[in-house]
Amino acid sequence: MKPLYTGNAFPIEDIIRMLRQQGLDIEDEEAAIHTLHNISYSRFKAYLVPLMADRSTHKFRPGATFGQAYAYYGFDRRLRELVFHELEKVEISIRTHIAYAVNGTENGYWFTNPDHFRNASSHRYLLKGIKREVERSDVDAIRSFRAKYSNEFPPSWLTLEATSMGTLSMIYDEMKDGPIKDRMASYYGVDARTFASWIRHIVYIRNICAHHGRLWNHTLTVRARIPEKPRNRFPKVKESMTANVYYTLCVIQYLQNTVKPANTFAARLKSLIDNFPLIGTKELASMGFPADWERDEFWGFYRK
Repeated sequence: MKPLYTGNAFPIEDIIRMLRQQGLDIEDEEAAIHTLHNISYSRFKAYLVPLMADRSTHKFRPGATFGQAYAYYGFDRRLRELVFHELEKVEISIRTHIAYAVNGTENGYWFTNPDHFRNASSHRYLLKGIKREVERSDVDAIRSFRAKYSNEFPPSWLTLEATSMGTLSMIYDEMKDGPIKDRMASYYGVDARTFASWIRHIVYIRNICAHHGRLWNHTLTVRARIPEKPRNRFPKVKESMTANVYYTLCVIQYLQNTVKPANTFAARLKSLIDNFPLIGTKELASMGFPADWERDEFWGFYRK
């Protein structure tokens, strides 16, 4: 049987003293204390790890500073902001294509038809979740529809505006394989299996960003598939790279090239990296970036 944890939180002044004993240079103690009053140490310590010479003893490399750790934190925050901003455009596009997935007389209520889904039981469960989300929604158009009509659901183009991205991912996952599912994936230039994994990955990354989790050197557990025959240019990557944020950035860039062909994502990503001198070769490698990533024509920087 595992023991119960009975420890107490350390006072911030004790944390500062401990970090100094481990070899970290605290350039401005007052500023460091202020930082830890507003960013919990349990969150901040992840940005101290890259500065350690030995993780087992928590000893820092010579010259390591609190300011460097804060710079890592700042870079990660800016990276999350950039990714979240780009995922908004992708999400709205995917939401639109799922909402209008089926043509014909049932188009507004195709999602209520179990014939489009693999399993009747899971479909019923899915509809219950959709109904809860619609009932909680305060979207004006949905409230107006429910005041005027007696349908259990508003049509798909309203209903799916009220659902979470996680629910959208479930809808696509639960759909039967076939032309409808293939058509949605084909719009983005990939096969349905790859597209399903990309939506799941987007939900996962979106949640990390929304909850201010560490992204820059995080080992990702919900991975996106590598497309076998993408319609458009895609960088050469290995399976091991799908656990790093670099691959996420590749997926975002690829999707943005369809959603908004004139996008500036690559330029803003490079500008972000350039604006943080601490993010060098080692840090980029921890994010999964290949050494010659800027020379890959996929990103549009390199010209022969």
